Amino acid sequence: MTCELETLLQAYDGKSISILSEARAACRSDPGYLKELIHLCSDNRPEISEGATWIIKAETEEGLRFGADLLEGLMRNLPTLATWPAQLHILQAIDAFDLTEPQAQATYAWATSLADHSRPFLRTWSLHARVIIALRFDRFLPDARSALCAAADDKAASVRARARKLEALLAKHADR
Repeated sequence: MTCELETLLQAYDGKSISILSEARAACRSDPGYLKELIHLCSDNRPEISEGATWIIKAETEEGLRFGADLLEGLMRNLPTLATWPAQLHILQAIDAFDLTEPQAQATYAWATSLADHSRPFLRTWSLHARVIIALRFDRFLPDARSALCAAADDKAASVRARARKLEALLAKHADR
């Protein structure tokens, strides 16, 4: 029997994470689950998009990696993500995305577009995503370092704290 992830996500009210956990548990063994999950991230209904991106983040936190072929549609549609929580979830999951160079370029540009967002967590995780991409694709390193310098003066403590951690990560990477 095939699970209907979209139908289950329609019950999500934007608050009750248990609905998302239950949808994930019910559908994760179905063939096509990841493909449907990626597709639903770009849904124009905010709760569907937020729910799908939350599930992606949860999957990555448990060690799942997303390959470039699977991510193609999502990477192409990043600018149309419906809400800031959906954007945040994708930024937080970026470590587990195996991007091609063109996908990395588009994702880096999208993350940069969020660098001045009014929400500090989006600024924080935008910075994180750019540094992670730069660690994989050296051509982004100069810009990522500039972003880290700018973040050191951000008014939000969360941005400054993440910048310090990312500086240490870059330094560790440079020592290799």
